Amino acid sequence: MQKLNSIGLTVILGVLILPTAANAESWICEYGNLVREISVERATTDPAPCSVAYNKESEGLGSSVLWTAQFDGAYCDYKANGLAEKLTGLGWSCTAF
Repeated sequence: MQKLNSIGLTVILGVLILPTAANAESWICEYGNLVREISVERATTDPAPCSVAYNKESEGLGSSVLWTAQFDGAYCDYKANGLAEKLTGLGWSCTAF
């Protein structure tokens, strides 16, 4: 029984450290010929301050900052992930990297 518990714990830890869309820093979203990039930008290795950039360069519109946070880096992660999910819901194909 103890061997089973240690194997289960190893599997759980392995799944937790795999990269997922929930902890991604950037996404590329495509819809036909249109390509958009969502990225969380940080000035240092600290979670905050941070910003969420949205790039529509394929449409000639360049990049803009949609959200910023001075003290809560999770806010930027939440907003960027939410935008990727919204675009996916509208038919875009978004890939986290």
